[in-house]
Amino acid sequence: MCNLLISGGSRGIGAATVREFASRGWNVTYLYKNEALVTGDNITPVKCDVSDYGQVMALEGAITMPDCLISCAGISIKGLAQDTDYNDYRKVMDTNFGGFYNLVKLTLPSMITRHEGSIIAISSMWGQTGASCEALYSASKGAVDAYVKSLAKELGPSGIRVNAISPGVIDTDMMAEYSDEDKEELISETPVGRLGKPEDIAKAAFFLARPESSYITGQIIGVNGGFIM
Repeated sequence: MCNLLISGGSRGIGAATVREFASRGWNVTYLYKNEALVTGDNITPVKCDVSDYGQVMALEGAITMPDCLISCAGISIKGLAQDTDYNDYRKVMDTNFGGFYNLVKLTLPSMITRHEGSIIAISSMWGQTGASCEALYSASKGAVDAYVKSLAKELGPSGIRVNAISPGVIDTDMMAEYSDEDKEELISETPVGRLGKPEDIAKAAFFLARPESSYITGQIIGVNGGFIM
């Protein structure tokens, strides 16, 4: 049975991904910061703030090292760039990019020893195009994308694939502050004519974890309904 380690597994895209892999027979360990909201067969929640290097490295020996790592934990602080402060910068970067870095540091030695593994980062289309009033979030996801490409080049000879999924507008808790009018406008800009579902991302992640995607690495794969091309 294959093993998955995923951060941010309690809600939204992360929770959908936990359920997708568990339903396919994988053993899933998911990291959460506040509440363990997903339960079921083959599912083990572990409390860990991925922005804290010490907490992440303390997992060594406490969890099974994974065949697939998915970095999904993320936060966004919306507002004008001039209104953000250093603490905002640290929170966003330490979680969105730092959390990914920390998890790679934890799991990579095992993958290199076994000469196999799949690493997947849940990024964002704003990491590719930038978003007004989400400059820090966009920058953090841009860093994730660059790290993915660099790791893919470095780790390919070790049998490890590294990719990112770049979601478009997905109907999760992050959309709660948007009005129905805002959502309709976003739908009108999306060629497939709907908001994305967390399950859309989860299914793409499962494909990237499987041998069927063995020739795919270093890619930022847009799952955005055609919002950007």
